[in-house]
Amino acid sequence: MNKTRALCEFLAVLDVDRVGAANMRDIRYKTLDWVGCAVAAQGKNCQRGAAAILREQGGAAQSSAVGLAEKTSSQQAAFYNGIISHALEYDDTNKVAITHPGAPVIAAALAAAEAHGVTFRDYALGVAAGYETMMRVGGALNPDHYEHWHTTGTAGTFAAAAAVGKMLGFDAARLEKAFGIATTMASGLIYVFGTEAKLVTVGNAARNGIVAAELAARDFTAPDDAIAGSNGYAQAANGKKDLSFMVPASGDRLMLEDAYYKMYASCGHTHSALDALQALMAENRFTAADVESVELAVYRKAFELCSAYQTETETEAKFSLPFCAANMLLYGRVTLPEFASDHLSSTEIAEYAKRITVIESETFTRTYPGLRTESARLHLKDGRVLEKQVDLPVGKPPHAFIESKFHSLAEMTVAAGCADAIQAAVLGIGDGDTLENIGSVIRNLEIK
Repeated sequence: MNKTRALCEFLAVLDVDRVGAANMRDIRYKTLDWVGCAVAAQGKNCQRGAAAILREQGGAAQSSAVGLAEKTSSQQAAFYNGIISHALEYDDTNKVAITHPGAPVIAAALAAAEAHGVTFRDYALGVAAGYETMMRVGGALNPDHYEHWHTTGTAGTFAAAAAVGKMLGFDAARLEKAFGIATTMASGLIYVFGTEAKLVTVGNAARNGIVAAELAARDFTAPDDAIAGSNGYAQAANGKKDLSFMVPASGDRLMLEDAYYKMYASCGHTHSALDALQALMAENRFTAADVESVELAVYRKAFELCSAYQTETETEAKFSLPFCAANMLLYGRVTLPEFASDHLSSTEIAEYAKRITVIESETFTRTYPGLRTESARLHLKDGRVLEKQVDLPVGKPPHAFIESKFHSLAEMTVAAGCADAIQAAVLGIGDGDTLENIGSVIRNLEIK
């Protein structure tokens, strides 16, 4: 069975009725959440560097790059937007695929939609196809693949190609060509985590997905079953031998519905533990000063990536569960302000983190990545012992929360009126409208 082709056949017939009204609305919110992350990254080192390259190299005026007044080529816009939308580690995620679907998918889809003048309806179908591909391919490859490979960059390249191909009306055969081309461009290493190089894998995924789709549209040849075939991508990139998860089964809901909004501005591997701490704080009467010691049990990958106390940079701190947990207990939140320089250098937080121990639970490791189980055990000075286990992060807040999150992000860098205009453009777009107005508002930011 050609599993790559089977996935492409599903994507080719995906329509608005199959996506459904609720998901069409949620795609607007996923876009708003993505834009908020990109707007809040304005002025960051990674944004300045990527913008400098874009300005130096230029490009045809096709697509919008967030915060840059002039349009650039769709590939340049996708690369830049992919980088900055992931810069804060606050973009949406999926647990089974171990990936951030929105960063590369929306970066590619938005750029290509502007360049080709497609409607929001077609953009939304592209996003749905991209999310489906991201999670199907990522979920099939993992957890083995994630030992070395950054799924957001690898599966993200196929996902971006699917999003663009779907918007351009590809049939299954042409989508399979796009995947065959994407196969030789899909990359990204876990080794770079904790540095800005991680962001390059996301930008590359968005840009390379556009390239793959555009070349397929021009009849470039490519191998069949490039992901699952003998000597194909899965075999080369440490994927599982059983890739049946790639193929949607009758009655399956869209994978789009399993993408989770981030509630905390830290690595997703910290979130179940932070949910556990937040729940204990809500359910019991105690303060940070009442806590004598904390034991956080996590699965192996979370232990490997996030168990150390590290605050040399904001990026490192987002991968530090002791730092994040200390902020949760001391301040009741882990949002962007908790990664400001005064927190990173805080002796109070550093001293408090010494009460926190992170251990691996073999039981939790066995159920990963289907579950992201983590637990918190607090010993209080009055003798009480409080415990909470969370199998999966919450990640499904009401839309009012997403709007609030967007404003908290956007208004870090732009005026409230500008944030209002962006929200109105994204949430108010009609199915038959092009994305030109969204492009205009994200280019013309009123930076504080």
